Amino acid sequence: MAGPSKRAGERTRSVHGPSPAMGPLSTPLVFSATFAFPSLEAMNAEQQKGPDSAYYQRVGNPTVAACERRLADLEGAERSLLFSSGVAATAAIFLSYLASGDRVAAMRECYGGTLQQLEYGREHFGWRLTLLSAGDPGGWERAIEPGTKIVHVESPTNPVLRVIDLRRAAALAHARGALLTVDGTFGPPVVQKPLALGADLVMHSATKYLGGHSDLLAGVVSGSQPLMEPLAKARRTFGATLDPMSAWHLERGLKTLPLRMDAIHRNAMSLAQRLEAHPAIERVSYPGLASHPQHALAREQMQGFGGVVAVVVRGGGDGARTFIEALRVFSHAPSLGGVESLASLPAYTSHVYMTASERAAAGIDDGMVRLAVGVEDEADLWADLEHALSKVRVGVA
Repeated sequence: MAGPSKRAGERTRSVHGPSPAMGPLSTPLVFSATFAFPSLEAMNAEQQKGPDSAYYQRVGNPTVAACERRLADLEGAERSLLFSSGVAATAAIFLSYLASGDRVAAMRECYGGTLQQLEYGREHFGWRLTLLSAGDPGGWERAIEPGTKIVHVESPTNPVLRVIDLRRAAALAHARGALLTVDGTFGPPVVQKPLALGADLVMHSATKYLGGHSDLLAGVVSGSQPLMEPLAKARRTFGATLDPMSAWHLERGLKTLPLRMDAIHRNAMSLAQRLEAHPAIERVSYPGLASHPQHALAREQMQGFGGVVAVVVRGGGDGARTFIEALRVFSHAPSLGGVESLASLPAYTSHVYMTASERAAAGIDDGMVRLAVGVEDEADLWADLEHALSKVRVGVA
């Protein structure tokens, strides 16, 4: 990282990257799957650069590498690697550090796609899986066996928004000889920095807040250079490399990340407070609320509380469906993290792969709605929620 960027603030570094650009202010978009060389020595030298190379796109690409450097700078990491999706990024971690017979401990409240990967690994690769409860972190010390290779957590969790004490989780994982890997999708780098709290690797679905415009699919993993080398090999081996156009769009989105998160956080905080007082809502989960069980922890290890608000609507699944189908400014759609506000039913989207009993154990009620708040005018968002909730109240009555 260049000297001046260490002194610059996050907004400045989001705009300029690790060092001020000379020449084009926008990173050149390099569309080439392969590159030519004047000699065998030159080709071999470029190939040895790995992800920083301009040798073959599956190995590295200049546009992709420029975005990776900007992400590493924001994350406070030595290296970031981009993948074709968030689940590809998570899979690269597991494939890099788990062999047949190895044990991994993960929260049962993790993203449904992550749990599906771990189940697949248990069935096909012989991984041994320990499930941890986010609601009982005191039990982790008993549950995580010595010799565990990975402890994988998510904070805040999707969609219940439990906050994990990452310092404590890191200490416990390291005491067992394990790596702590963190899915920080709900807390992008300007909100939360797991590596500074002791995590070994942090991944994001860059499709969400990092891209910020619901127009690309990407994932990223960040960490120290030695820990990232096996992931570079896994990416090269299995081919889950991000394409240059998506990387270019992602880098452009990063330039406004602090501005977007400021607006999103203000909207989410205001809406969560209003929803908590609404008679058609049974429960609101948002780390910024004093009623949140880990509110003090969130204040300690986060800078802001993110843009997802989970609500449980009266009337169970029927009430939630009535509510979500009456929304007009909030779009009924999966995903999150864009400038537009979205609403989804986790039982039918992010956690559709789980059984009803598994969802209940993870705290996901049938009446739960995940609100991914965007940057629209807060008054318009509240009017939309209030209108949709009025339909629920009629149904309940």
